[in-house]
Amino acid sequence: MEVNQRKAGVLLAYTLTGTNVLVGFIYIPLLIYFLGQEEYGLYQLMGSFLVYLGLFDFGLSNTITRYYSKYMALKDEKGKENLLALSSIIYTILTIILLIFSIILYFYLDEIFQKSLTDSEIITAKYMYIVIVITTMITIPTSLFNSVINANERFVFLKLLSIVQTIIRPFIVLTVFMFEANALILVIIQALINLLGIIFKIHYSFNKLQLKIKYHYFDKNLLKELFHYSFFIFVTMIMDQIFWRSDQIILGILVGTASVAVYSIGSQIVMYYMSLSLAMSGVFLPNITKRVMHNATKTELTDTFIRVGRLQYILLGAVVSGFILFGKEFISVWVGDDFTLSYYITIIIMIPFTIDLIQNIGLTILKAKNMYSFRAIVFLGMALLNITISIPLAMYYGGIGTAAATGASYIIGNGLIMNIYYYKKVGLNVFKFWKNILKLSVSLFISFIMGVFINLITIEIELISLLFKIILYIVIYILVIWRLGMNNYEKKLILNLLRAVLRFKK
Repeated sequence: MEVNQRKAGVLLAYTLTGTNVLVGFIYIPLLIYFLGQEEYGLYQLMGSFLVYLGLFDFGLSNTITRYYSKYMALKDEKGKENLLALSSIIYTILTIILLIFSIILYFYLDEIFQKSLTDSEIITAKYMYIVIVITTMITIPTSLFNSVINANERFVFLKLLSIVQTIIRPFIVLTVFMFEANALILVIIQALINLLGIIFKIHYSFNKLQLKIKYHYFDKNLLKELFHYSFFIFVTMIMDQIFWRSDQIILGILVGTASVAVYSIGSQIVMYYMSLSLAMSGVFLPNITKRVMHNATKTELTDTFIRVGRLQYILLGAVVSGFILFGKEFISVWVGDDFTLSYYITIIIMIPFTIDLIQNIGLTILKAKNMYSFRAIVFLGMALLNITISIPLAMYYGGIGTAAATGASYIIGNGLIMNIYYYKKVGLNVFKFWKNILKLSVSLFISFIMGVFINLITIEIELISLLFKIILYIVIYILVIWRLGMNNYEKKLILNLLRAVLRFKK
């Protein structure tokens, strides 16, 4: 059952990613049409606050998944119940701290944005902020249920719920927008949909998983481990958001909402790109935790590191090479020529970020082995470097400058420092990993060269021209990578997946 859930989870994760991308391609241009570039930028700017307030989870949800999986492996029912009880107490304290912080920050919003936002935009931003705070105060403590569902590897339920939420969101929003369209209404609708999802997760946890939250005893050692493990995940979460959200906040303060809108398009594409990788690695934490608990060898972990990394690179290589070739034309068709700068922003971030994405199963291994602290320290250094460089570059070069700072930080931190750590401390054979990636890169390079010639094709209708070139490139990429790049395991995996899909259709 576990294996079926895991395979189905990966398949549904990619379905969710595909759904997000497809909906986003249709939904985002319509949002920009209804809201306008500046109000859409305001929506993205305040969305950054939502993510930052979400950091008051302090990495605890990831920690609960890890330790709940550990107690499941040890068949310790009392330990599971006590873990959830202690976590509930911690979440209550965190929610109170969030409320105090949010109230204080509310009274400084005028000063923060007085130079870049109009008076009416600041008023709207304040109302949006109130909705965001209320939503976050409900979301954070209830993330405990998400952790339990993950630990039980019930990926089918989680992914299907996310797919449904992704599909219904634009229908509801656009229906309301036919009567009244503004950023505040958009935030309220999204909050209500998210809260409905939380209700379903709570019901599933208690009724399907027979979840029990019961305080048995004060476990000082467990609390120590929870805070230690959560702290470094929390630091990493902060650094992660500094990379993906601070640029928009910096641009919002120094340049204005229009610049935020342009940058957010590039950032959105990178998020879609990232989700392709996380869809695969995200379902491995409970399994790898259990394997580490049963003393998996370094060779076994290295094989997993390489196997998943190759599969991710095969997929991501197609996306990044295709975007370099056809991305500018795609953005023009998708959101218009006013967002052409988003193409360069995307490439500057996407290429160095690929290193991290094809190795993110390594982060899962670090979490399972409780060695995540070094990653957090490295990420802290990367984030500080990113902010330090971003501020002056934003003043002179706008979004391009902040993107360049982010890309440079990723090359130094993930490309160099983390690979040394994986090799020296974790015992993963990164030389073998990169040897495999280089072999695959030959096929990718051949496909890219053929793509350059494909890009010379022109058809009068721009959308038809773009679709024809993308489809032709995908076909060529698949043929080349199948013939020259893939090993027998990868070919067999894909064939089995195709057979499973065909059986499902029947």
